[in-house]
Amino acid sequence: MEQDVIMLQEYLIHLLDGTIIRCSEDYETPDDQSVVTRVRKAAPTDVFTVGNAFDGYKYIPKSSILYLETGDVVEESPAERVLRKVGH
Repeated sequence: MEQDVIMLQEYLIHLLDGTIIRCSEDYETPDDQSVVTRVRKAAPTDVFTVGNAFDGYKYIPKSSILYLETGDVVEESPAERVLRKVGH
């Protein structure tokens, strides 16, 4: 299992103040649980958490998000995999 290749879809979250936050999720995340769907269906008062236990977390109010942009599909490193598992 640890040797399985995990592919991630990167996203760029553009905020109203010009800040761009990079995040990613498993490429095979079901559509109803994806970042795009969760942002689209969120109430204006919802807050999203982006990050991991090593780099820290960012809390993003839905009302601050201007738009999402898809980035590359990349392979997850073993270190990132461990951090993702710790964070969940």
